[in-house]
Amino acid sequence: MDELSQIEGRAIDEVTDPTVGILAPLLKKNAAAIKEVPLRSFQYGPLDRHQLDVYYPLKPHASGKTPVLFFIYGGSFISGERNLSARFGLVYACVGAFFARQGILTVIPDYRLVPNVTYPGPVEDIREAISWILNNANEALTTRHTSRESLQLDKLFVLGHSAGAFHTGSLLFSPDILTFDSDVRARLGGVAMFGGPYDLSALEDGTERAKIYQDYFGSIEEAQRHDIVNLVRRYPQDRVPSLPGLVLLRAEEEPGFLLRDTEILKAELTKKLSGEPRLIVARGHNHISINWVLGIGEGEEWAYDFTKWVWARVGVET
Repeated sequence: MDELSQIEGRAIDEVTDPTVGILAPLLKKNAAAIKEVPLRSFQYGPLDRHQLDVYYPLKPHASGKTPVLFFIYGGSFISGERNLSARFGLVYACVGAFFARQGILTVIPDYRLVPNVTYPGPVEDIREAISWILNNANEALTTRHTSRESLQLDKLFVLGHSAGAFHTGSLLFSPDILTFDSDVRARLGGVAMFGGPYDLSALEDGTERAKIYQDYFGSIEEAQRHDIVNLVRRYPQDRVPSLPGLVLLRAEEEPGFLLRDTEILKAELTKKLSGEPRLIVARGHNHISINWVLGIGEGEEWAYDFTKWVWARVGVET
């Protein structure tokens, strides 16, 4: 991945086009392997954005277990879809296919986007997607290689990236969205947040970034009150022992504010959990490359580390 290291800058708008320019041709070379992984799409709610894709393992795992992972993509709250380009067709198929090849059944749901939704709409969509999967597991998750008995539905995993990491944190740490008696909450076995904007205390009125959060939350004050750092601070201490396993991830070359946010959230979680959460660093990667690299056969170390964590959480050493 030497070419990635030559990209100048770390800001998302600086790295997106050159990163895609480097990795898209490599994904195309591996398109057959990505598309070989079985895929089915389902409607989980009444709206066009209420659709999800399921990627299935090609063969049963030797352990007899099949973990279930929900991948929540980002897009600055205003963009993103489970298939970024119908013509290209490989992102986020490359993510779903990668984890499915590791024996992890992977679900990628769409959710509503700003300005067509306000808080907590996208988080509720993600909650409903998980709930739909639980209620329709026989139809949606089983294949001739994936039996109902193998599915680890009592230890679900959620991996959110960027804005998807914010939504993931909102889901986990907002008991008004995911209540303490929720079946979904009870079944979470592991939650991972990758490169999200967790601390909004420095939002400046009049900036383009602040405008997105104002559209989503109604005001900068409400955005700051509901950022992930403050949700963690307010999370009831007596409920901490029942939290699922937590891991933070970040790219080595994240924008400065996302590096800062990850460290702030890590510090808050350390205080809340009375122990430091695990941090996985995607070496040599920027904010965009971490997803686009999956499926090309190199630069995938962060995802293998995450995969090992998932398997360990279901009692399987790999």
